[in-house]
Amino acid sequence: MDKDDELERLRHRAQALEESIDDIEREIERATHDLAAGGDPGRVIDYLRERHNAQLGLMYDFGKVEARLEDLEKQTLEHHEQPQERQLAQQWQDNQPIAQEDHLDWFKQSLAENPPQMDDVEIAEQRMVDDMERESVPEDHLDWLSDRR
Repeated sequence: MDKDDELERLRHRAQALEESIDDIEREIERATHDLAAGGDPGRVIDYLRERHNAQLGLMYDFGKVEARLEDLEKQTLEHHEQPQERQLAQQWQDNQPIAQEDHLDWFKQSLAENPPQMDDVEIAEQRMVDDMERESVPEDHLDWLSDRR
């Protein structure tokens, strides 16, 4: 199923959920009028509670479907706009003049006059790397034990 089919399916599902929510709303309103007209309060309240819970469940499902629908619409829109955006970006890039001057000439001159020097941290890091790359010597971890006796 491609995105357009799923988008259409989600739209139908959202519409069906919305109609079901509206139907329950009308049922609740009718039951409220029946209660006002002198209906059995216990039975009507139980019915109202049941219909309200059903309506809340449908509203939750409707919210999830709407969120998915929005995401899918956004993805579809972006997918359809990508080729045009690429083409416009390519045209813009093709129309840009080629820079003839070097904007980093001042930096190159400064580097030539003052080449970078190794600082203390770099020297320490290099020593640590050299130490780690040396051949390993088996260590005697119990050498402290002989001194204690």
